[in-house]
Amino acid sequence: MSLEVGIVGLPNSGKSTLFNALLKRQQALVGNYPFTTIEPNVGIVEVPDDDLIALVDLINPEKVVPATVKFIDIAGLVKDAHQGEGLGNKFLAKIREVDAIVHIIRGFGASDVPHFYGNIDPKRDKEIVDLELELAGIKKPTLYVLNVAEVSTYVHPGGVNIDLVVNAKTGEGMDRLIKAAYDLLGLITFYTIKGGKEVTAWPLKSGSTALEAAAKVHTDMAKGFIKAEVIGVKELLKIGLPAGRQGGWTKAKALGKIALVGKDYIIKDKEVVEFKFNL
Repeated sequence: MSLEVGIVGLPNSGKSTLFNALLKRQQALVGNYPFTTIEPNVGIVEVPDDDLIALVDLINPEKVVPATVKFIDIAGLVKDAHQGEGLGNKFLAKIREVDAIVHIIRGFGASDVPHFYGNIDPKRDKEIVDLELELAGIKKPTLYVLNVAEVSTYVHPGGVNIDLVVNAKTGEGMDRLIKAAYDLLGLITFYTIKGGKEVTAWPLKSGSTALEAAAKVHTDMAKGFIKAEVIGVKELLKIGLPAGRQGGWTKAKALGKIALVGKDYIIKDKEVVEFKFNL
């Protein structure tokens, strides 16, 4: 089962606009009135990864599979949502199903998009949603994101903790948000190279073993696991792959840069892994 990040906030805070910016296409219905998003929209978003790009440039595979994050756009919460106000029970039930939360807070003014409570007040808005989640018994990892009209001229509002600042309307800050959400889920990335023809970036829970990583790739790899060969992607890129993937891997082995590990080895972030197994 893939991990999910729920986008929450007050109505008209920019949740659906943010969701669309993440997906870089119009999926959610965006409107300037509360409760536009009644059913949660689900989107799979690629994780920006410069190391994957560099690996692909060197190997030139036929297929590339990036790591992804699943985002759920959940309709706006309001005060007393835990008591059912504003369809609160339905929306809170959706939030309980996700693994982490992106809490978007409105920091922009717009006469054509009225604020649900009449004026822009990030501290108040954050506290309303936080309290409703607390009263509903929802304690999950949370990323606080302020949605502003101009990131470059943004001035931090006093008395409120903000993790990221974005402009959902223009899509500014989306790469930072995706990476932060990935980290919030406690994920790292490892890579596999299949016959020099397919490069895959795999999301994996931090602290997972080589055996658990093998199971991510294929259950047969875990069942017949013998050993794994690992090298940090930057180390492999430094060595270079002038003769293609096999030549580069062989050179790295000759230099003693490939580590041979067992099933209990803890996979590190950004390692290239080759699993050895039999059935």
